[in-house]
Amino acid sequence: MADRDRRAELRRGFKPTFLVKDLGGLAMYYPGQAAVSRVPAPVLDRLSRIGGGVVQRLGDADMRAELRAIFEGRTMPRPEADILRDAYALTLYNELEVLRYPSLSPATIGEVCEIEGREHLDAARARGKGAIVLIGHFGANQMIMPALGHVGYQMAQLSAPPPVWGEILHETRTTPLWERVLARRWQLEKRLPVRHVNVFRFLRPAFEVLQQNGVLGLAFDGGGGKKWAQVDFLGRRANLSEQPAQIWKKSGAVLLPTYVIRHPGEAKHRVVITEPLEWQGSVSASFQAFVRRFEAWVWRWPEQYLHFLTMRRRVRGSDVQPYFQDYPPAAIQLDPAEAEVRLKRAGEWRDAEDG
Repeated sequence: MADRDRRAELRRGFKPTFLVKDLGGLAMYYPGQAAVSRVPAPVLDRLSRIGGGVVQRLGDADMRAELRAIFEGRTMPRPEADILRDAYALTLYNELEVLRYPSLSPATIGEVCEIEGREHLDAARARGKGAIVLIGHFGANQMIMPALGHVGYQMAQLSAPPPVWGEILHETRTTPLWERVLARRWQLEKRLPVRHVNVFRFLRPAFEVLQQNGVLGLAFDGGGGKKWAQVDFLGRRANLSEQPAQIWKKSGAVLLPTYVIRHPGEAKHRVVITEPLEWQGSVSASFQAFVRRFEAWVWRWPEQYLHFLTMRRRVRGSDVQPYFQDYPPAAIQLDPAEAEVRLKRAGEWRDAEDG
């Protein structure tokens, strides 16, 4: 009973902030979607700066704490206030761009994305076993799907459909309004030229795409999985699901560390595909080699990753394993068994169109 009362109290405390965010989300995703999809990039950038400032004023303590944690003992590349301001503006810009997914096509994708390092992807596919573009939730990471799909690559993306988050964060975040936002976002994501593979369900479609010499988009920093590896990341100890490394090893595909970046004021996202990473003999060693490359990007452009770091800090109580070992205790903390049950329930979610 005490635990139930504590959860109810927490939800009551969060509702005012959630209400503001969810009403804003509904306005964007429903009546605002058609209008935003036609807004020129410079105007969208200005709107995101204004809106990002509003969201920041609702509270930035968690993001500030994450920024200071990753630069403990290091010098920040820019003043803290500038990094935080840009992080909020970029987050909103990336969210607004989801509303433009239906308008993207082979004819228009060049206006919003450019690809660097495409020669690495083509060389990987020349080996005949497909290519894994391994990304993190850095910048507008989802833009990798239209960027590659609309220029002709057969592509699958392993990820969680947005509606499952309503189940995973049932006690700590979910509201009816947010569930509507998640459902609408999923409808827009399905307009992208990619085969979506639910990370909580069967992974066979991901292997099929690689067997057909296609491209698999895969994030190394997701919260789902059954086995975990610990690595040194950003000066901290991180828990990473072994699932991406297992797919890499089992498929024999070439793995290409990749990131998506756009700075405030720029019109285009850059999808940057870097040189392939070789298997290092074990899951832990291979992950460690990858994060050494990835963390250099975060230390250079922390504003591109702060939104994700903040989100993982906030959901630490419902994660099977916390992203970082050094988090403070959560107000609501599920034990690992409870968290696994929650993920299993999320895996049972079915798209209405699939029955």
